[in-house]
Amino acid sequence: MYPKQIMLRTSACAIPTRIRRFLAALILCLALPAQLVFAQSEPDIVRGRVTDDSSRAIAGAAVIVTRGPDRLVQHDTTDSTGSFSLKFDPGTGDYLVFISATGYSSVRRRVQRAGTEHELIANFILKPDLTKLAAINVKASKPTRARLDIGPYNPETGSSEKWQDGVNGQVPPSTAGDLNSVAGTMSNVTMVGGTPSILGSGASSNLTTLNGMGMAAGSIPRAANTQTRVTGATFDPTRGGFSGANIDVQLGPGDRFYQQRRGFLTLAPAGLQFTDAIGRSNGAQTGNFRGSLGADGELIRDELTYNVAVDLSRSANQPPNLLDADNGVLLRAGVAPDSVSRLLAVAPSIGLGLSRNGIPSAQEHNAFSWLTRFDITSDTLATRALTTYATFAKDGGAAVGPLTAPSASGEQTQRTLGAQLTLGNYVGAGRRILTETRLSASASRNQLTPYENLPGASVLVLSPTLNGSADAGNLTLGGGQFANNDSHWTLEGSNLTMWNTSGMRNQFRATIWARADGLHQSAISNEFGNYSFNSLNDLANGNADSYSRTLSQPARTGTVWNAATAVAHQ
Repeated sequence: MYPKQIMLRTSACAIPTRIRRFLAALILCLALPAQLVFAQSEPDIVRGRVTDDSSRAIAGAAVIVTRGPDRLVQHDTTDSTGSFSLKFDPGTGDYLVFISATGYSSVRRRVQRAGTEHELIANFILKPDLTKLAAINVKASKPTRARLDIGPYNPETGSSEKWQDGVNGQVPPSTAGDLNSVAGTMSNVTMVGGTPSILGSGASSNLTTLNGMGMAAGSIPRAANTQTRVTGATFDPTRGGFSGANIDVQLGPGDRFYQQRRGFLTLAPAGLQFTDAIGRSNGAQTGNFRGSLGADGELIRDELTYNVAVDLSRSANQPPNLLDADNGVLLRAGVAPDSVSRLLAVAPSIGLGLSRNGIPSAQEHNAFSWLTRFDITSDTLATRALTTYATFAKDGGAAVGPLTAPSASGEQTQRTLGAQLTLGNYVGAGRRILTETRLSASASRNQLTPYENLPGASVLVLSPTLNGSADAGNLTLGGGQFANNDSHWTLEGSNLTMWNTSGMRNQFRATIWARADGLHQSAISNEFGNYSFNSLNDLANGNADSYSRTLSQPARTGTVWNAATAVAHQ
């Protein structure tokens, strides 16, 4: 320890006294905070008034004062008289004042204490700057063009509906495109008698539409590029006409940049279908053929697009009839084979033919349909589209069975034809209001025609059954039992106007809609009358138990029209 003390003394004596005092003062200044340095100074007030070159006060001007030398900054804004005031404690007497106001050139000036005063006055005169604009504070949403873009990925607000998405595999190829079958795949739909039902509603409560307008057809081509939705309830009053299910087929325009082609072919020969002997004898094997083609795209560059599809199908099966049913089929139907053999011997002798050339021995179904849409695209903000559809179906051998002669059956044909015209455009400022007018016309006809224009006859026979008991059965021969001719037409028109406010926050819809329907229906049982015989002996002797004939059945005609208007907000 002793040598160390000697070394410290020797080192201290080596530093001169003046240098030691300077270093001690420097260390004291660095250790003390700035507040202590200025502790002996009184506060300063920097105030003033800001005017323009016409001596008018400028309110709201920004004032920034920087104190020197420590660069402490304070802010203020001029009041309605153009005045400002800032207090600095402690004061240093040296300040830099900066003034800026919208529409004026900014200024900067140094203000210093001249004597012992502690209130420094700094008045400023700002000159207008023509290159600066007045401040504009905009609080509004950008106007948005209205769009009718309801789809599977953009469902309608407040609607209980389901789009066809990924359920095509649940529909057999032979029935693909049938709108009732498509609706039956939806989770909220129950099929009742082959028609969709929602919450127990009947078929008369349903509505089938194409692009929102009434559609008379019940099927579309399998290869059609469409989207189908089933709606059970909606809060939109611009959609109406149904209280059950609305099956809406959306057929859009063809793509302007891509060409698409679709083709389907389904072959199901009866020979490749396996069943047991009873199934074969009852005609369970049905041969099917179906072909469908569809295409969409641009037909004329920047002028015309298309979306078209056609469909052709045929099916046939060979159910037994009174002429060719085997003994097992007759016994299962409750008639002894010898009774049928005697009937076949008696009927020609009394002038009742059981068949003739032209009457098919099989049940046949032939159908053809098309669906087309053409759009004029020269104006991308306008819609000018023509949509057409047609279906034709013919069923031969209707009502044929093991106890019915081919002559007592008939042929049923169904025809539908429709067209829609869509005219849409954007109007108003910036062409943001969508207005779309649609006109539609359709007609359908359902006709059932008997093969033979002869009186009908039914013969009651008592025969043993397979279990050894006796059963009574009716054998039907003669002409067809029923004739029917129904026709229906529809004219429909609507206008939908849509616009948005506050960007897309509020959407308004206004619609005007009108529809007229006409019906003509004529149906009559066999116009030549119907005989009833209690036994084969009565038939052979011509002793009818009863005879009935409708002499006149007035046709039913009717016309009805409906109109509505609605405004909706979402």
